[in-house]
Amino acid sequence: MLGRLQDAGNATTLAHCLDLLGGAGMLTALQKYAGKAVRQRGSSPKLQVFNTALMTAQSGLSPGEARADTEYRGRLVESAVGAHLANAAAARGRSWPSR
Repeated sequence: MLGRLQDAGNATTLAHCLDLLGGAGMLTALQKYAGKAVRQRGSSPKLQVFNTALMTAQSGLSPGEARADTEYRGRLVESAVGAHLANAAAARGRSWPSR
């Protein structure tokens, strides 16, 4: 994301937007797990939705088209599992890292 943003302060703005979206319960950014901190900082975060409806509403696919597209279905299943884990962590009072 930051590679496309050239102006100064965009990293701060993007981080603030991710914090707001996380606070609203819409999505969170998950950092790559790595044993070395250098590898964690060099990777882009994965955006994890808390509700897969946010993905499907914007897809523009009919239910039949979504079922036929196996790559899209795979992404939905991955996001559904991630959303379940994120929501379960939130219910237990644990927060996922936002950056």
